[in-house]
Parts: sequence; C-alpha cells; structure tokens
Amino acid sequence: MCLNNLISAGEKAILVDLGGLLYLTSAAFRVLLVATDEAERGAARLALCNVIGHVRELFEMGGLLDAFTIHSSREEGLAQLS
Repeated sequence: MCLNNLISAGEKAILVDLGGLLYLTSAAFRVLLVATDEAERGAARLALCNVIGHVRELFEMGGLLDAFTIHSSREEGLAQLS
C-alpha cells in the first residue's frame, strides 16, 4: 500500500525502513516529502529508519536530514512511534 493510502486510511504512525536501499532518486525524495506533509495535515506521524550509507549521504547533500524524523533502527522507530 502506498504511503498516501495509509495516511488516507487513518494510520497515525508510519515507519518507512530504508535499510535495503542503495540509492534514492529525486522522485523518491519527493514522494517522501509529500507523504510527510500529508501525514502532518492528517495528524499522523511518519518517520524513517535505517537511513545509512550512500542513502544517508544523499539526504545530507540535499539538506533533507532535518525534513524528516529519522531513527537509527527499526526497533527505535517503532518504540518512538508507539
């Protein structure tokens, strides 16, 4: 299910695990940014976890680390969102 569908369905806490990714396109960043805005409008919380390696470098280069709530692990993210 896509992020916006989860938000529209009333999910209040969504954790996106990026641990398996090696790269993100600008379109993927846009999807995450739009979903974050939608979540805020819907009183939901959207967070990312396992933003590591080259993917983290892309977030840093784009100045996007502060645009998202980022947790170091899935466990930490789930604990914070519950």
